[in-house]
Amino acid sequence: MRCSSCGALRTGPTPDDLRPYYASELAATMTQPGSRLFGALRMQRLRFEVRRLQRHLDEHALLDIGCGTGDFALAAHRRGFDVVAADGGAAPPADIATLPGVRYVRFDFESFALSGPRPSGPHVAVLRHVLEHVRDPVRLLNRLSEQGATAFYILVPNAASRERRLLGRHWYSWDPPRHLWHFDEESLRRVCQRAGLIQIARGMATAPTLVPSLYSYLRLRGWPAAAYEPFGPNSWFTALSAPLNLALRHNALWCIARAR
Repeated sequence: MRCSSCGALRTGPTPDDLRPYYASELAATMTQPGSRLFGALRMQRLRFEVRRLQRHLDEHALLDIGCGTGDFALAAHRRGFDVVAADGGAAPPADIATLPGVRYVRFDFESFALSGPRPSGPHVAVLRHVLEHVRDPVRLLNRLSEQGATAFYILVPNAASRERRLLGRHWYSWDPPRHLWHFDEESLRRVCQRAGLIQIARGMATAPTLVPSLYSYLRLRGWPAAAYEPFGPNSWFTALSAPLNLALRHNALWCIARAR
């Protein structure tokens, strides 16, 4: 369905309880570190993203919502940021559990409440592949502003990308019903506008999702695990095949925004 307010595509109907969909094998790939090769290449890309923040923003504190494996929080910490990582689990991910410079708090994705200290003073709310998961993106942005965020870094799949048009319903980043929203440049701009944010920088990025689209296709059609696991989103094969995505680049959107 298409939202009449912002123009974003929306998955419908939305289940009342999304927890079973986050307990599945497919959802677990969001919090699993994956192969060592994939982790090394991903960390290189994350360092580039952290430098992007440093080019456009003055804040030195980050609140990393939906931190997953904690790799972005780790990359930001290494670049000198004061980082608070947040996710839905009770315990921090292993990569940051023993780091004294990175605090972890629990985040409720229904009420948008933090069960722990947030960064003190002005900070950047990092929402990497988060906005598409929440029921009300505008309310999330408003709540984070109320909690002290003065700037936002948002990264979402690009539903207008050539990769999506080529793969159609088999595009990996559809991921219903975990992905409730599907943005293009204009609808992401309108969501920020409705939340009282002004985009100060924006652009497109390329994520290695071409091979994982094959993983999703085979898995959801009942193929044996031995057939689809080599193509998983965090696998060595996905890492090696990352250059293939350059033929269908710009499958993700990013923006940096400030509260008015």
